[in-house]
Amino acid sequence: MDSLPTGTASIGDQVYGSHDAKIPDISEQTKLFNGATVGKPDDKGKEKKKKKKKSKATKPTGFEEYYCEPVITPAEAWDEKNLIYSPDRSFVERIEEGIQRYRARRRLDAVRNQVFTQYLILGGVDATARQFQGADKLPDDLIRESTKGELRDMVSDDVIHRGGEGGGRFYHPASSEHWDVDFTGVVAGFMSHKVLDMSGGEMEMIWIASNTIQNFLKYLILHDVCPEHADDINRAIKLCDQAFEEIGLVSNALELVPGAFNRSVAALHCEEEDGDAISLLVDNKDLDRNHALHTVALIATLVLPTLGGSSTPNVNAMEVTNPIERTFEITSITPPTKEMRQRVAVVSEHLRKSNPSAPAIQACGTMQGHPVIVLDGWDVTDKLTDEEAKEESSFILEELILEQLRVGMKLTIGVSTCTFPGGGTFKVVRYVKGIKPSFYTFLPQDLMRYWKEPVPNERPGPSIHDRHDLLELAVGEDEADD
Repeated sequence: MDSLPTGTASIGDQVYGSHDAKIPDISEQTKLFNGATVGKPDDKGKEKKKKKKKSKATKPTGFEEYYCEPVITPAEAWDEKNLIYSPDRSFVERIEEGIQRYRARRRLDAVRNQVFTQYLILGGVDATARQFQGADKLPDDLIRESTKGELRDMVSDDVIHRGGEGGGRFYHPASSEHWDVDFTGVVAGFMSHKVLDMSGGEMEMIWIASNTIQNFLKYLILHDVCPEHADDINRAIKLCDQAFEEIGLVSNALELVPGAFNRSVAALHCEEEDGDAISLLVDNKDLDRNHALHTVALIATLVLPTLGGSSTPNVNAMEVTNPIERTFEITSITPPTKEMRQRVAVVSEHLRKSNPSAPAIQACGTMQGHPVIVLDGWDVTDKLTDEEAKEESSFILEELILEQLRVGMKLTIGVSTCTFPGGGTFKVVRYVKGIKPSFYTFLPQDLMRYWKEPVPNERPGPSIHDRHDLLELAVGEDEADD
């Protein structure tokens, strides 16, 4: 090959002049020969980087732990204070506006939407779904000419009746004497009945319900929707937390009541009394009678003196009488003292040395309660005299059970009266049928939950001629079958 002029280079059989092309890098040629992709000459040998798709941020629902209301402009704040929630507007207009604006500013999923809807219905607000009322059903020119507030009023499901509809089931200004504005009462009634029916006792669902209602009540406080009821709303907000806590405690208590001590007394003295001497969860016949005797003797020795009894009770001489079923409201709870716990632990450890399979004896305290009648929508046949309603009864329960109970809770239980010769009387819990939280409230409108307005029926009433028509119809059907 002839010599190349200055400024040229040769690779293989190719010749590159200084004015024709740039001399490629050897490493880049190697990539090319190996089948790799080479960038464009203006990329200076660098490969292109793939652009990553940016994921869209999830919009907040309004129920996050650290969620804050979006900032509003001074003009919007002025409108809220002087127009939307003006004191010149009636409470009905303001609370209706607040409910609609709250629902528009929260992303309610199916569960929270169902909870909030049922809460509003119980509170007297018509929140039932209406057909053919969505924004897509409105004319385009009407949508363009209407403001956001007007559109929200047209498509909202949450309304307070002012015309002739909704009588009885929902609040109506014409019959306002039958209704009270009571945010705390509605929350108590809602958490007492409807939430338990919807959740089936599942704590996660109960938390969602209490959190949803609490979130709405805080919205009313934040936007100053009805300042004249601010104290009542704040009490309702606290009740939401209390309700979630107590419902969990009630669930735990139902699994523990009547406890080892009461089961031991029932096993020793209530076996032949009636068929209800068995707890809903545990059969008393499975108890070791010898261990039951030691349990009753130990607990009675420690607790009876606090009830006015002897410190040396005769367990074999005690009497168990008057079996009844009644609801008691807790008035006071007294846990065991430190000395009681220590003595029970020592004796229990000594007994387990001789009988390793025997369960450990638990320290017991006392509970005081008086009979009550619980309203739940059913006819109440039981009646209490004034003396019976004021009569205080004492109960002996394990410390673990007392920790799950609160003053004001209502226990529907089967009890008998236990009396010792040396003094000291208390109620023996044979079985438990139900425990209601301290905030338990029954609202009359709960009975109207599925009630519908009667409508005229244009169909004629029954007649003697209907029988002939039915007979002809039946004969025709028989001939068709043949």
